[in-house]
Amino acid sequence: MNKLIVACIQQKMRLPQTLEEYREDLRRFLRAAENKRARLVVFPELAGVMVIPPLLGGFQANLLKRADLSRRRQSSLWQKVSGGVSGALAGWLGADFRQMAGALLTTEPDAVWEAYDGVFGGLAQEFDVTLAAPSAYLPDPLDGVLRNLAVIYGPGGERLGYQAKRVLHPEDEDLAQPGHEWNVIQTPVGRIGLMLGGDLLYPEVGRLLAYQGAELLIAQGAATERVMYEKLRAGMLARMQDNQLFAAISFLVGHNEFSRRQRDPFVGRSSVLAPQELTPRASGILVESSNFRSESVLSAVWEFEALAELWETSDTPVRSQLPLDTVGPALAQLYRKMNQLPEGSDALLAAPERQEPEIKDAPAALEERVTMPKRTKSTLSLDDLPVLASVTSYWGDASDTEVKASLPAHVPVSLTPESDSWAYDDSLESYESPTLSTADVGAAAGMDAEGADSESATDGQAGEGEVGEEETQEMDALLEPRAGDERERTG
Repeated sequence: MNKLIVACIQQKMRLPQTLEEYREDLRRFLRAAENKRARLVVFPELAGVMVIPPLLGGFQANLLKRADLSRRRQSSLWQKVSGGVSGALAGWLGADFRQMAGALLTTEPDAVWEAYDGVFGGLAQEFDVTLAAPSAYLPDPLDGVLRNLAVIYGPGGERLGYQAKRVLHPEDEDLAQPGHEWNVIQTPVGRIGLMLGGDLLYPEVGRLLAYQGAELLIAQGAATERVMYEKLRAGMLARMQDNQLFAAISFLVGHNEFSRRQRDPFVGRSSVLAPQELTPRASGILVESSNFRSESVLSAVWEFEALAELWETSDTPVRSQLPLDTVGPALAQLYRKMNQLPEGSDALLAAPERQEPEIKDAPAALEERVTMPKRTKSTLSLDDLPVLASVTSYWGDASDTEVKASLPAHVPVSLTPESDSWAYDDSLESYESPTLSTADVGAAAGMDAEGADSESATDGQAGEGEVGEEETQEMDALLEPRAGDERERTG
């Protein structure tokens, strides 16, 4: 395979009434991916949890489902009013979807697994694609232990492999146990290394997958804080460039019914990546969503011949020149030493023992004043550390007009009302390039750039701070099958 079109799904968490309702919601994304001629479709972390609400019964669960329905853009006025009342009543009764899901996973884990397998295996077969299904809390097929895991399905609906999250976030710890290892999954579109959440923050994980023969690095994320999203994004870019592989990461976005502690909305911007040498402006990004909270379908083309040539000609051949005979034992020794440190050890920050100066012939009052208890062991505080550098303002006292005029034309800025000064506005940033626009990506996928195929720059225009249910034009257009599509599908 010389070229592969990948589709990256940015999806909201919902509480569907039935499994068929959830299937139909997923078909919106898969129809968009099909229009882009994608052969690999990647869903986000924890979106698979949405197979659980249809399995929940009872008054409180129904209240939560009605409240969720009222937040959807297509809801009728009556659904919005009744849903608002249901949401208020659910809050008064203390209804908690996470607790209900945890109870179901404890009592009927096989039912959850059967629903997950049926939904995503069936859709992979229906649309004839390789599907990186969203992760969910599921019983591990090997030992039955609940883990946060994602399954990759083949075009025939068969399970090709799965990956369990190894580095658990605090949000995972009451529902799941960590996985055991990372393995490459062989698929019709190539060998995939799958990473979930915080796993991708560790360089060793990407290297391990690359050295097992991974050709594609796929990650799934669910972040309720902007800083966590930025860390996951930076980690994915690093793992991609560390190993000179194609990569993609999908994020869960929107309303949050599932977090254990804070219920801030999920945020993120999904992206499709390639080594910096193969991307516009050497950014490492082929396409990226422009919105933190709206649903979207991104697509881009991965060219394997260009990647193979890069491996041969790169001036930084990271895949072939790592001195493993030297680095391997050193890393092993370092990790072993770190693992043997006692918990809470301050050994790495221990300061040398202080020697009190000897004062001769000092008056008794002075000696009493300067004599201090002898410290045998101490830890360095921030005040004890040397000052390495300081940062001063870039803007000085210049006026707003002067500052904006001094910036390059491509730097987006916005006026901050609180400070009445210009500041960098990353919500306006675009990764499009004159040499590879989103229309070019769509054209490479065989799509009309003016049709329903809208990439990151044409996603919903809601800003980062908006809380409303902003749907993309593309997703609205694909709520129903295209006119004239006579092909029958079997689930």
